[in-house]
Amino acid sequence: MRKHYVNTDLGQVHYLTNGEGNPLLLLHMTPQSSLQFLYTFDYFNKLGFRVIAPDTLGYGMSDKPNEPLTIEEYASVLLEVLDDQDVDRITVIGHHTGASIASEFAKSHPSRVDKIILHGIPLYTKEERKERMSNLKVDLSPKKDGSHLVNYWNWIQSRVGGRATLESCQMSLLHVFLAGENEWFCHHAAFAYNLEKTLLELRQPCLIISNTGDPLHYIIPRVQSLRDDFTYRELEGGSVFFIRDEPEKWVDCIGDFL
Repeated sequence: MRKHYVNTDLGQVHYLTNGEGNPLLLLHMTPQSSLQFLYTFDYFNKLGFRVIAPDTLGYGMSDKPNEPLTIEEYASVLLEVLDDQDVDRITVIGHHTGASIASEFAKSHPSRVDKIILHGIPLYTKEERKERMSNLKVDLSPKKDGSHLVNYWNWIQSRVGGRATLESCQMSLLHVFLAGENEWFCHHAAFAYNLEKTLLELRQPCLIISNTGDPLHYIIPRVQSLRDDFTYRELEGGSVFFIRDEPEKWVDCIGDFL
């Protein structure tokens, strides 16, 4: 595995690469980083694929913007990542907010994208988007007794219970505090984004994945009613951290589509 930085108009983007073969662009959920996909790298390599996994601006080791960006802006810097690797065409894979960014990139740059794979699609109703917009910010300010860490840990445990590994829960905590007080920026972009319009405009072959323990699993019927020509696959159980906790199952699910 190699680590890279590329300069863009919106800041430096950090990304990981691994392996040889046809390139895959992996886009993580918010507020994680490229490390969300770390355990998938070897499985993709065995199938003959090279992975390129950037940290979304504001997360991981990429630069942090001072103002909220749009999904269009998050997607725009991916061109520099691909050009930095001398990659012309890719299959783009996105999870949660990464799915919105992947969709926008595929729509805006169709000549650069062969196939699309989306897992956990934030296709919210207007009412859901409004409700989520009103609850964006979380108090991450440090407390002398460390209760800010305990409170977030307890919140994660209440969301995933025994359906996720402790390592994934810990990675979630580390990532949110690494992102800091502006960790909500990309969620803001996702809730403001017209994903329905973009999904209707996609022309590449598209695979939609969901696992039954994912908090966005309930949205799949909406996507199916919008695009019945997409390919759909379901994985049993897990949590929002399915990719990190079950990397082999996840790669097996999409391998033949690639």
